[in-house]
Amino acid sequence: MKIWHRFPFVRLLFPFVSGIILAIVTGMPIRPPLFLLPLMIGAFIAFEFIFQKRISFKFRWLLGLYINILFFLLGYQLTYHNTPKFDHRNISHFSGKSTEYVFRVSEAVVEKPGSIKVVANVVREKVKEGWEKVNGSVMLYFQKDDLSGKIKYGDEFLAEINLQDVNPPQNPGEFNYKRYLAYKGIYQQAYVKSGSWKLTGENRGNPLFTLGIKVREHFLEILETNGIKGKEFAVASAVLLGYGDKLDSDQRREFSGAGAMHILCVSGLHVGIIYFVLNSLLAFMDKKRLLRILKVVLLLLSLWLYALITGFSPSVLRASTMFSAIVLGRSLKRNTHIYNLLAASAFLLLVWNPYILTEVGFQLSYLAVAGIVTFFKPIYNLMIPKNWLLDQIWQITVVSFTATLSTFPLSLFYFHRFPNLFLMTNLVAIPASMIIIYVGLAVLLTSPIPFVSGLLAKVLAWVIWILNTSVHWIEGLRFSTTDGVFLSFPELLFLFGITVSLAFLLFQYRKYPVYFALGFALLFLVSINFRKAKQITQSKFIVYNVNKRTAIDFINGKQDILLADSLLLQDEGKQSYHIQNNRFQSGIRNIENFALEAGNIQSRFLQKTKGFIRFKDKTILLLDPESRFFPSSKKANIDYLVFSKNPKIDFDKLLESFDFDTLIFDSSNSNWRTEEWETKCRERDIAFHNVKKDGAFVANLN
Repeated sequence: MKIWHRFPFVRLLFPFVSGIILAIVTGMPIRPPLFLLPLMIGAFIAFEFIFQKRISFKFRWLLGLYINILFFLLGYQLTYHNTPKFDHRNISHFSGKSTEYVFRVSEAVVEKPGSIKVVANVVREKVKEGWEKVNGSVMLYFQKDDLSGKIKYGDEFLAEINLQDVNPPQNPGEFNYKRYLAYKGIYQQAYVKSGSWKLTGENRGNPLFTLGIKVREHFLEILETNGIKGKEFAVASAVLLGYGDKLDSDQRREFSGAGAMHILCVSGLHVGIIYFVLNSLLAFMDKKRLLRILKVVLLLLSLWLYALITGFSPSVLRASTMFSAIVLGRSLKRNTHIYNLLAASAFLLLVWNPYILTEVGFQLSYLAVAGIVTFFKPIYNLMIPKNWLLDQIWQITVVSFTATLSTFPLSLFYFHRFPNLFLMTNLVAIPASMIIIYVGLAVLLTSPIPFVSGLLAKVLAWVIWILNTSVHWIEGLRFSTTDGVFLSFPELLFLFGITVSLAFLLFQYRKYPVYFALGFALLFLVSINFRKAKQITQSKFIVYNVNKRTAIDFINGKQDILLADSLLLQDEGKQSYHIQNNRFQSGIRNIENFALEAGNIQSRFLQKTKGFIRFKDKTILLLDPESRFFPSSKKANIDYLVFSKNPKIDFDKLLESFDFDTLIFDSSNSNWRTEEWETKCRERDIAFHNVKKDGAFVANLN
């Protein structure tokens, strides 16, 4: 297209990102030699400055192809060299050889309900010959006590622990925590008991990060000192400082369901407000050249100090990089298109860390800004109110709509829910967040004057209370959210295809984007209908792996019966993490939950009498400590036997009493029991499945 020449950074970003994606998806089975990129760059320089005059113009497209290949390989190569597992000194290659290590805390410490979560770099490990240098990051969970409560970023400590590989997903549809940590360069984790570790040094981290964490902690203390507490403190610390650890699950659910979760994540909106406030305050420095240079330095330092305080989240990194480019461009009297600024900032961040591409916040923030830039003006021009207030409302509405238009496919893909009332929410949330940032900054800056800071803090608490109340009310409305939406990866691509086609239609009013949009829409509908047709006829029996719990799903078409511990049925968090995503993926619409203690169950496709269950044409027997069975002349035919809660089983009597296909040991049994049963099964050549070790047992009964 003729418009491509206006966006050189966008053109270069596509092959670069493609190389990164290929490297991540394939796991980099091909390891490019180090000399390849310098060789290609040298060839490019020779081509450009020596041979270009000797080559006919009609072959100049070869140069473009060559540049695309060069940036593709650059993305692949950078990803390879930023993958810790390819470093021969990484701790993942040495785990199991030692139990004593020296660690250094590499990120801000997070307090969990039952533990202290610490990301730490391994400094040394103990071997027979002494201490050996190693590297790599691990995830550690400390048992809560007085000592672990004081651990902080930069501390060094000696610990005697057993590092273990992070487990892959144990249930169908479950979040892939192993992959999530691997993208961060973490492959192992451990639980650190009280008394098994001791501090050996303090404040040995990066001085800049230490400063950022101390400044954030100081600001949090100012908010608390001024009487901001509870849910108001949680929102204030998240909106102002990017510190979301105080947000409880109810607040996260309400903001997510109402469509205001972006308010709690420091992003381009927050960085933009900081920039415009500082730019206005320093406007007097525009009159002289030296003052203008000083203003640029102050703006850049302020933007990146704010990014440092918020922990360098992907959205803040993107926004800080982009606004830094704007500051420098204006200082040089250059007007650069926003697409080039976005692409340039993304390129710089990806060069620094290619794996930032896997961050959901990074993906959503870039899509949101690109969507606003592309669609805002055409939609806003449909109606331009003359009244100032109506114009502000219309602008907020258009910003919310365009950001959602560009991000909703990815949001559905990751979170399986859509906030139907997001436009209503953002009419309150966006102005409220701007007021929170303005007043919150004033509270922090006037802290040396307690009287003024205290008055402003009351205003801040009142605004946050209004925001919380509004979000709570909107999220509680009927039909406020559409939950359980599932998109396959091809369907995600088809939706993005429709969006991109519409974007091209805005640039060039031709028929081809319309054809592409209609084609992607057709593919999307075909994929959905094909998937739903399969769901109608599905029939599954699943024994989930939920730590120390029994959870058995019986799925028939779009109906589901869950048989589980009463404690698990009361724990929505565990159900959401281990079970819910599989229901979304399976298209379940009708769910019934029953406790294991329930007596008889009668439904159209399942009958339960004590421990005996008839599902479709299969018979399942649940054996627990209360179960009793006796040898008989006529054995009962059972398809699946499920051991639950450590039943005392005599295997010889079991074989005399039942004919069965498979034994299943669910996750409520102890490890030593299941190991003992596994040995007996091997001795008797019995088919078995240990859910704790092998993950969920899934039987497709179609």
